[in-house]
Amino acid sequence: MVGFTSSGEKIWPVTPDWTNGVQENLSWLSDVMQASATAVSQHRGLRIGPRRSFIFELLADGQERRVADMLLAGHRGVWLLPIWPDVQLIGAHAEAAEFITCKTPGFDFVAGGKALLWSAVNRWEIVQIDTVEALGLALSSPLVGNWPSGTRLYPLRRARVQDGAEEVLRNDSVGRRGIAFDIDEVSDWPALANLTTYLAHPVLDVRPDESDDPAASYAGLPQTVDYETSLPTVHDLPRLALRAQQSHWKLWSRAEHTWFRSLLYTLGGRRTPIWVPSFASDLKPVAAIAGGTTAVSVEWAGYTLFGKGKANRKDVLIELFDGTKLYRRITNAVEAGDTETLTLSSSLASVSIAPGAIRAISFMALSTLASDEVEIDHTTDQDGEATATTGWQAVVPDV
Repeated sequence: MVGFTSSGEKIWPVTPDWTNGVQENLSWLSDVMQASATAVSQHRGLRIGPRRSFIFELLADGQERRVADMLLAGHRGVWLLPIWPDVQLIGAHAEAAEFITCKTPGFDFVAGGKALLWSAVNRWEIVQIDTVEALGLALSSPLVGNWPSGTRLYPLRRARVQDGAEEVLRNDSVGRRGIAFDIDEVSDWPALANLTTYLAHPVLDVRPDESDDPAASYAGLPQTVDYETSLPTVHDLPRLALRAQQSHWKLWSRAEHTWFRSLLYTLGGRRTPIWVPSFASDLKPVAAIAGGTTAVSVEWAGYTLFGKGKANRKDVLIELFDGTKLYRRITNAVEAGDTETLTLSSSLASVSIAPGAIRAISFMALSTLASDEVEIDHTTDQDGEATATTGWQAVVPDV
């Protein structure tokens, strides 16, 4: 249809003010059971896919402000919400066309779903998608209207508006309003293909953005008995320090957005453990690593005394400046004066590796996401910039 009709589906046609971006929330649900004596944990996903919501602001004036107010007051129920970060401009398409030429990889188009052709708050058309092709969308029925070059194309998802949406009037024709929509249908997305794995678990092999300083901490599982009258009694049966850390992400292209979303769907909230490197220089090599050898000499850091054989202190990422990433387990360590000699599970290369060729030797902790909820802050559409922060919580490795 072209514009609203009394019996037609109701879209939300008022576009967001991008000054503060569009926030997308993905929420999984996991059941995590952890043994107090060993800290060993079991993780189960309780949702097939995440719940999804969008939060954005409207800075509407004139007709757009009046339409937004009328829609919120006059319609309760399901909306068709444009997925704002997936906007694209398309070429001209004439009435009765059955194919829309557009970009589809990395966009939220689904076969059997809907899309929106939009040119104004009261001029748009909903189209039914038959199949999603590499070069565009095959439609279930022909277009009703003529759409010029530069028309906006959005994927559509069924959604319900959250109560609130308070408006602050700047004057009698201009208002600013925050509004939130909960997606009311399953939002499937492919998991990562060709994952790097180490000891049967995936590896986070992409270095996060470090323009914001990353943070990390350690915590155990102490149980305290305190009757207030004397010193408390502390029981720490696992005697383990589990690492928590944060990764900040800046996503600059559709390919990076697609990778990050697939990573989140692969992990499924706190369901799936993944090896997470510290991406810090935790051990410093002090001598060349001879080809074919498993011995690595590092600057003394107390590893032999405090790290040898400990959970999440046995596995390392050895990252070279040429981009090579090597994953190994430390099987032994001995002190040698101001250095320590580590024995790796296998040799690194057939040729010698100089210390100057090594960017960092980082400990890897088997971890899950620290929360089932992740927010993606879309500064622009997904061909541009978005930011996100993922927290990681180490678990006791099962390998």
